[in-house]
Amino acid sequence: RLAVVQRAEKDDLRCSYIRSDWKGGVLQMWDISSIIGLLLLFVFSYIDIRLRKVPVKLLIFSNVAAVAHHLIFRDIDLWVLLGGILAGAVFLLISKVTDEEVGYGDSWGILVLGTYMGIWRLLEVLSIAFLLLGAAAGAVLCTKRMSRKCALPFFPFLAGGYIMSFMVRGG
Repeated sequence: RLAVVQRAEKDDLRCSYIRSDWKGGVLQMWDISSIIGLLLLFVFSYIDIRLRKVPVKLLIFSNVAAVAHHLIFRDIDLWVLLGGILAGAVFLLISKVTDEEVGYGDSWGILVLGTYMGIWRLLEVLSIAFLLLGAAAGAVLCTKRMSRKCALPFFPFLAGGYIMSFMVRGG
């Protein structure tokens, strides 16, 4: 049984969260913005799998929404936020230098996550995402379904990293 709960001490959206009756449940402390972020990652994943390209306008809109979230709620330290933005910018630079071996869409997605989550949570998500991607790539290579030149969509692994990060942290 799930219910949207509003904490009595504050009347703002960031204090709304989904709580399940199951103690320690995955959805116990997910706030509304975390759920919106997850839904966006699912949309990006679907588009990335189907089209192998994520629309730039959608990524820019998501980045603007992440900045607006921080302007409204100011829930993380400015230096942590800037670190996340810098990490995303580094990935954009890597995309440019490697002639899109790491796709621009993937790098923009990392920038959006860095803008939304800050550097420390972004590093958690990226660590898990790269671990999942490596395992999937190894499995695909071992079954000889793809060659070494084949590219896997990265957004599903970002979504997996995002979910697992919240499961480990508990919210």
